[in-house]
Amino acid sequence: MGITADATSSGGTWRVRIRSSGGDVLGAGILLGSETVLTCAHVIPDDGLPVPATEVLVELVEVHEAQPVPARVADGCWVPQRSDGCGDVALLRLGRPQPAEHAAPLYRLPPVLGRPVWMGGFPEGLDNGHYLRAKTAGRVGPRAEWVGLDPKSPRDVVRKGFSGAGVEDEATRHVIGMVVSRYDDPVGVPSAERLSVSYMIPVETIVRHLPVVHRWVRGDPGVDRPLVSPLTTGVQDVGFAQRLALWLRREPLTGRAGITDVETVVIEDDDHARYEALSRAITLADRELSGGGPDEAVSAAPHGTVPPLGSVDLAIDVTKRTDTEVALRVADRMDLRSPGDTSPLSRVRANAVPLTIVAVGVDRARDPEALVGFMKLLADRGSRLLLVFRDPHSSGLRLAERLFRPDAARIDAWLDELAGRVALAADREHETAERGARRSPSADAEDATALRINLTRLRSDPELRSHRIVAKLAAFEHSVRAVAERAEETLRVIDAQQPAVQELKWQLVSYTVMLGTKAESERAELIPLHRAAVRLLAEVPCDLPEARRAVDRFVAAVHTPPEGEAP
Repeated sequence: MGITADATSSGGTWRVRIRSSGGDVLGAGILLGSETVLTCAHVIPDDGLPVPATEVLVELVEVHEAQPVPARVADGCWVPQRSDGCGDVALLRLGRPQPAEHAAPLYRLPPVLGRPVWMGGFPEGLDNGHYLRAKTAGRVGPRAEWVGLDPKSPRDVVRKGFSGAGVEDEATRHVIGMVVSRYDDPVGVPSAERLSVSYMIPVETIVRHLPVVHRWVRGDPGVDRPLVSPLTTGVQDVGFAQRLALWLRREPLTGRAGITDVETVVIEDDDHARYEALSRAITLADRELSGGGPDEAVSAAPHGTVPPLGSVDLAIDVTKRTDTEVALRVADRMDLRSPGDTSPLSRVRANAVPLTIVAVGVDRARDPEALVGFMKLLADRGSRLLLVFRDPHSSGLRLAERLFRPDAARIDAWLDELAGRVALAADREHETAERGARRSPSADAEDATALRINLTRLRSDPELRSHRIVAKLAAFEHSVRAVAERAEETLRVIDAQQPAVQELKWQLVSYTVMLGTKAESERAELIPLHRAAVRLLAEVPCDLPEARRAVDRFVAAVHTPPEGEAP
């Protein structure tokens, strides 16, 4: 795999196999320091106690002649998986210290899309270890704590025995996460279409759940200290907070050559409400910081003001910094390498930089125009940028307006493409209406008519030739996709339900015939049940469970003899 003999984690002596006291393989782990092992909470057998007291055996599989070491969950280091999918991490305290040189090089590294990684676990029948390769596939889960791992091949999906295994970045040899789970499509899905995905917990999320792990982690945090919010105050500028969250929630632009995803905002020195909204959004979006504040920072937040976890990769206060200093911060954050010239700017130029970056105080940098030029380089290397200026009249802001102005022809082509997609979405929506589908119950759900109106507005938008149109077009593209997907899903459900609905209708018809044999008083009781079943079966899409219950109630009532009459 091209691993040099003196690489930081060459040999993987930090790799740990965890067994039960009876010798069964439970999973994997990562040696931290000399007497601590990181693993998944679910690897440790549940003994019914709030914190398991079960003793397990830890084996350093890559260390010659290493003996099994007893271990238990360390005090205060047990975080089982919660109902929302968060957590599932634990630290074990070893009964005997091990040589510290075997410890893992944990590293904060943004799990950007497509980064090659590999991992070693202990599946059944391969107790001595097996290695898999994959690429990072983006955040997943209710709070996006997990990161997907797309396998290099169908055989490279993790299985039982991999939980707790370290995930190594293939380029740097650093451990950037820990294997936690996998997903498989149901058995009924055709084998050619079956999806199998592995998942990992990034190092920064592990540190959030287990702050003591911080001592074994290298790499700078993703947020500069002056930008961290205490999360103790409410949102004063709700509109601006929603704007930030919307931008951070959006997926990166793909396939838009020549169009950069850059947003500029102005927060003047005395605008404390807007600055706090920015700081709060950055803090909530960071994997390592977002669990440090009170829960009400999320639960009591105004609608649409909480950005997705992990949606900011780097937030920098660039005040009084040079472009070289900022380049060093970016290069170190991604652990970028470059052949020959190792200067920060060369390290950035030699690599893709698919980060979401917030830079605050651009016009207060040592040389604002040079820094804006570097931001253009970052955008060209694949970064999404939120550039914050303090002075609405600064020359740096004017330069940014010029540098990031999109090509008019590309914007017009994008609008034409969106027009075609709106037409297709309208066709699919019209098809759902023809098949009797009811409108979406969501009050804020857009439809094809609203899309046409908004597309017309975009074509005449005053900012059509400004870089700000990119964010508007991207948001509109998301709306178009949502309308089309909603219509497609409705049609899919209608088609899938059709056999069951038809069967229920035939059942209802066959028992309706029996109404003619009933006395008038009996029919008076049965007719409302019949109407309820007919109404539910007529709805498109159909609420199948409720419709089935309604038909069953009618059938049961038909079979029930009048009171006082023998069955």
